[in-house]
Order: sequence, then structure tokens, then C-alpha cells
Amino acid sequence: IIAIKGYADLLVALMLTISPSTIYNNAITHAVGLYSGLHISDAAAAPGFNQALACMTAAVGVGHIVAARSGPAVTPSILAMWGTWGVLSLATCAASRELGSATVLWTGMKH
Repeated sequence: IIAIKGYADLLVALMLTISPSTIYNNAITHAVGLYSGLHISDAAAAPGFNQALACMTAAVGVGHIVAARSGPAVTPSILAMWGTWGVLSLATCAASRELGSATVLWTGMKH
């Protein structure tokens, strides 16, 4: 599952590079926004930020792929990374309606 997550991250990074609105403006994000009351981020508002996220997501994806080949000893590190991402994303949404968004909440939930 760790390798699959890595390949999925690479796909997300590619989507963020080519068409960030695909990530920000999809049915899941809209559903999360509808039920949470959080706003939908505007993909066109910060293209440089989107590219920074694409680079980070690609790096994390490659890390997952390499980690998957390293055996079960890496599992605690991966779980700690997923947990950190999830907790920080959810805390951001809880602490600030301005910084929190449906996209941030969705990424926190999927981790």
C-alpha cells in the first residue's frame, strides 16, 4: 500500500503541475466543502504555490516508493508522516477558517 500511495502522489503532483483546478475543483472537494462549510480554494490564485505543492507531493511520492522497497522497518516512519500530515491539516481547518479550506480538510482526511 505504501508504494501505491507513492505512485498516487506522483499522479497528484503531475495533476497539480498540468491542471491544478482538477485537484481543487472536483466532486470530492466540493462535497467536503458543502458538509464542512469550508471554502473551495481558487487554483488560479497562487500558481507558484501550486507548483511548490507539486514538487513537495512528488518528493513525498518518491519517498513512499523507496520506503516500500525498504521493508517493514520503515512502516512506523510512514505512519508518523501520514499522522502528522493528517493532524496538522485537521488542526489548520479547526483553528482558522481563513487558512483552512475544503482541499486542506480533504488531504487531512485521506491521510
